[in-house]
Amino acid sequence: MGFFSKRKIQGDELLNYLDFLGEEWKFRAFQEKEASAYTDALTRFDPKAAAKNADAYAELAGAASRLAQSAAELVRRKDALKTVPDKATSCYFAWHAAYTDYLAWALAQADTIEDKMAGNPTDAAALKELQQKSEQSRTEAETEEQKLLKQLDLSQADIEQLHDRASQAAAQDTWRPRVITRKPKR
Repeated sequence: MGFFSKRKIQGDELLNYLDFLGEEWKFRAFQEKEASAYTDALTRFDPKAAAKNADAYAELAGAASRLAQSAAELVRRKDALKTVPDKATSCYFAWHAAYTDYLAWALAQADTIEDKMAGNPTDAAALKELQQKSEQSRTEAETEEQKLLKQLDLSQADIEQLHDRASQAAAQDTWRPRVITRKPKR
């Protein structure tokens, strides 16, 4: 019985798994690229210092809005994935949960920055809880992915090639957030 459970995935079935992983890693590369743009804005415009500078706060709000829009785009792309190989369903659903939690945090982050700009009260504890939930579900998704990679028994060169393709796809991605113009709340 043990012999059959250890059978390596091969041929066309393996190609289906590689296609699935390639798509998953494109999603992640897209998310990391957009998160990096947000992190850059946080570095340029320290939120504590920006509180005294309306233009800096507007830049932070724009970056947070872009992050939330990219998180929504990420979930949309994930939902559009057509096929998931049988042994990859746990990985698929784990990443879907991670991206959904990430979207909830990104939306709350954007709302929090807007509220701060408007001088409205914010709920830092709720935002922190959403961030922790997002990080936890991402860790769970990474664990599920490692289980799948172990089943596929890919070489390090195969993994690196898939990662390189995903990074290239993210670099060439032409997605742009829609421009949102707001009048300051007074």
